[in-house]
Amino acid sequence: MSNTLTTSSIAPWGKRVLALIDACMDRNGHVDTTMICERLTESVRWPDCPHAPQLASDATSASYRRIALNDGRPRGYEALVIAWPPGHVTPIHDHDGLWGLELVLDGVLQVDSFHLSEDPSVALNAQDTIVAGVGDHVLFTDTSYAHQCRNFSRNSMALSLHVYGGELNSYRSFHHDLGQWVSRTHRTVRETSDT
Repeated sequence: MSNTLTTSSIAPWGKRVLALIDACMDRNGHVDTTMICERLTESVRWPDCPHAPQLASDATSASYRRIALNDGRPRGYEALVIAWPPGHVTPIHDHDGLWGLELVLDGVLQVDSFHLSEDPSVALNAQDTIVAGVGDHVLFTDTSYAHQCRNFSRNSMALSLHVYGGELNSYRSFHHDLGQWVSRTHRTVRETSDT
């Protein structure tokens, strides 16, 4: 495998991942999320699984990246690899009502989960914190789920596989401002090719 992470360098592994997810779906496109989590755990041991040291020779200058897994076929889900620079922290955010899972491929991620309610105004209630290492996953199926993720290391990159129950084209981030939670809608950015 090459020393850099590109859509083409992870394509063989990515195609196997997509085939594995496809095998967990019935004829109507319904998915067994628990089965996907169990089966995807195997992918971290595959010889061509991407690893964080491949990302950059100087991890401190690396950037947050979202790289789509794609073999050209339309699907009812989206899968991508996320590269996490040392110490990177996302804002608290939702997933536009989609189910999702995060599987750590390399490094350690901390995931702080929240219950989101919006009646009459936005409220976020902390649920739990999970520290996930290689092969560990976080699964969410509740539409009122939000979380904040961080690369636990201040010195090393982390890498994770994310699968969502549809195309995640937008999401909301949440910020506490003057005693209340406010949200902002964002368009999702992803790398889809090496060009």
